[in-house]
Amino acid sequence: MKKALKVMLILMALTAFAFATSALAEEFFVVKEAGKIAVTDKKPADVKSVVKGPFKTKAEAEAALKAAVKPKPPTTGC
Repeated sequence: MKKALKVMLILMALTAFAFATSALAEEFFVVKEAGKIAVTDKKPADVKSVVKGPFKTKAEAEAALKAAVKPKPPTTGC
């Protein structure tokens, strides 16, 4: 009986660890460095270079990157 309890306790601890590591998932940022805007998986040391983020998936970050670099129409008429 005690052995079964120990095994169950170990399984519960492993399950909790698995859920905790998935909660610490990777984050993606849209950053501007040296005049270029790019997607990175690490938060830069200079917080001012972060354009947008954090994003949970790389696809979300890339969509934000496309929106950030989309050229704006001219404001003056012909």
